[in-house]
Amino acid sequence: MGITEYDYDGEMSYYQNQLARKGITKEMFDMDNFAGLTASELQGIVDSIRVEDVAAGNCAGQLK
Repeated sequence: MGITEYDYDGEMSYYQNQLARKGITKEMFDMDNFAGLTASELQGIVDSIRVEDVAAGNCAGQLK
């Protein structure tokens, strides 16, 4: 039998702040939409998301 990981029950600001340090605002990507996931799943989202520059004149950046 494997170890069960429970849904994260802390503040989403922990993950939102990690995104903010990458330059990703809550308006761009709101971690509150992922309530009910485990801490490992939430951290995986934060670790994999990044901002890429878009060609000059289009916009400041896009999520990838």
